[in-house]
Amino acid sequence: MSDDKSFLVALDAGGTMTDTFLVDAEGRFSLGKSLTNREDESRSYMESVADAAAYAGLTAEEIHRSAVGITYTGTTMLNILITGTGAKVGLLATKGFEHVPHLERGLTWIGLSYEDAMHMALLEHTRWLVDINLVRPVAERIKGPTLYPGCHIQPGTAVVPLRESDVSKGVEDLLNVGVEAIAIVFLHSYENAAHEMRAAEIARAIVEERGLDIPVVTSYDICPIAFESERMKSVLIECYAGRKAQQQLFKVETAARANGYRHELQTLLSYGATAGIRHPRIYESIVSGPTGGLLGSKELLEKVKGLNNIICADLGGTTFDMGLITRGRLPINTEPHFYGHKLSLPMLSIDSIGAGTGTVVHVDEQLKLIKLGPESAGSDVGTCYRYPDITVGDIDLVLGYLNPDYFLGGTVKLNKEAASRALEERLARPLGQDLYDVCGKVLDLLHAGMKNHITSTLQSKGLDPSEYTLIAYGGSGPLHMWGLVEEMDLAGVVTCPWAAAFSAYGVAAADYFHRYQKSVMCVLPAGQPGEVLVYLCMGVNAAWQELKERAYQELENEGYARDKIRFRYGIYARYLGQMVSWEAPVEKSTVETPQDVQDLIDAFEKAYTTIYPVAARMPEMGYAITGVYCEAMVDRIKPVIARHSLEGEKPPQSAYKGKREVYHRRWVDFDVWEMDLLQAGNKIDGPAVIEHPMTTLIVPPENYVEFDEYKLIWYRKK
Repeated sequence: MSDDKSFLVALDAGGTMTDTFLVDAEGRFSLGKSLTNREDESRSYMESVADAAAYAGLTAEEIHRSAVGITYTGTTMLNILITGTGAKVGLLATKGFEHVPHLERGLTWIGLSYEDAMHMALLEHTRWLVDINLVRPVAERIKGPTLYPGCHIQPGTAVVPLRESDVSKGVEDLLNVGVEAIAIVFLHSYENAAHEMRAAEIARAIVEERGLDIPVVTSYDICPIAFESERMKSVLIECYAGRKAQQQLFKVETAARANGYRHELQTLLSYGATAGIRHPRIYESIVSGPTGGLLGSKELLEKVKGLNNIICADLGGTTFDMGLITRGRLPINTEPHFYGHKLSLPMLSIDSIGAGTGTVVHVDEQLKLIKLGPESAGSDVGTCYRYPDITVGDIDLVLGYLNPDYFLGGTVKLNKEAASRALEERLARPLGQDLYDVCGKVLDLLHAGMKNHITSTLQSKGLDPSEYTLIAYGGSGPLHMWGLVEEMDLAGVVTCPWAAAFSAYGVAAADYFHRYQKSVMCVLPAGQPGEVLVYLCMGVNAAWQELKERAYQELENEGYARDKIRFRYGIYARYLGQMVSWEAPVEKSTVETPQDVQDLIDAFEKAYTTIYPVAARMPEMGYAITGVYCEAMVDRIKPVIARHSLEGEKPPQSAYKGKREVYHRRWVDFDVWEMDLLQAGNKIDGPAVIEHPMTTLIVPPENYVEFDEYKLIWYRKK
């Protein structure tokens, strides 16, 4: 570590492990890990930071006193949605639209497999975020956007004045029944927020008069976009789960400050931005951990190795998360869904299945069938540690892939005999098969599910796997990389020594920025003169200016001067007649000339042909710009991937740890190596087990691995 005692600390609190990535002022880093404590994440946070500090030869207190920023990610908000333990929410809605949050319950099928969706009798409606009895109507109406110009009433005009008595009575009623948060969602507030702002002013005055601490949240402040159902869902999630999730983050911050940290704790938002935990739109962090993996993959393979077609494969103890980076473009989903809730939130597109090494193995003795999950042991690992049911982790241990005395560097001891007894009783004997043979079949089942997930995703987009490099990470990524890529035709397969904390690395590598978006309706018919198109884009200019001013205000409140803030811009656009818009980055935030309009069109065409074939273009239809966004960025410390001199193929003898018998479709003696002692340029022939305190890399007999000049580990066929 550097003599300059400045550190950036990034953490990913997953369902099984809490990983720390510690970066000094020179960009050098060390790793830490602990089992996630779901009851009190501040405890696992401190353990993980202390572990990383020890590798750097420091204490947790020394790190906290010198840290310039700590970014903590996790899944607390998602867990609140899953368990239904959120706040009691009251809602003020435009009269006539009180049932919007309940009409969306028709999306119960979202996220289900085809087989599950077909069993309609077994489905349950999505749990309400707001009870129908806690919705109060308010008379008001703002004129919405017009697709084509010519309407005699301009968008944003108040056609029905706000009835303030409805607001006052509604708020009084909601407070009388004990709501814990008040949401305000009016129909076209994204065109003119005056009614929502006035209603919020009235509501806050009543709350203050009663001496209560209850947030009042408007849709304009959360997401000023056109789709009222997704907008309302976003506001409700902010009210229902946001504040409770913040309480967990506050506990982590309190623990850090008690240990010497002097700044605000930060978290990662779902689209890759970093923000303080008092961020006014904390719902944007609903899925923050897996996002770091995509950011890290792009940072590592594109910037360091020049690769821009990447399959990101994150295998942990609970889930298998997969993302695609095509031609260097991070995939953005503007309408993600979570357990039946569809909301408006730009989020890096990540597909997840329940396929971690903590996945529970179920056996149907009558039908002689094996089923994996969906339950996971999480940080309890399996019967080898403290979970009552058999898991994939038990199988990895019994087959010899895992060292029972080296789990988390030896801080956790696994009981191989207990796992062997449980697997014999609950897996091998009911199926009438050999213990080790049937354990191998379970791993084949696990790997097949992950491979099918990858290939079906690629095929659905018309993409060729042979053009993509797969990077495997997560605590179990290197452990099961061999089975994941077996019989797959890929351009390359790679992992790295810090794979176990790779998502935390992505969090550390992420830019510090906030993202702002706003709906507009700008129609650009084909064949119109350039001057006319410039005039039609005036609303786009105004929207960008509004977003930039909001960005300046928020970042100044966080302590950043205006001259330190940089911007990136983009639009959401589609061909006229299409129902879906696509995101496209652009260079400028003003449209002043016909060439500026053409630049917007060209940016959309470039983004569109990244997703679809060039033959799918339809410029003769004209274009519609349906939204704009801007990203406000500031600089901060980032990790640097050091380049090493190549030391030759022969690994140092000091890295060799002996042999271990492993059942890899048959009993084979595997060489065992210590990963941290291997050098750039080294080549390790299989069969081999390469151990690291936080993960294990398996190299089958027919494969070998090479360490390149950045110590990235390339997995190859002999």
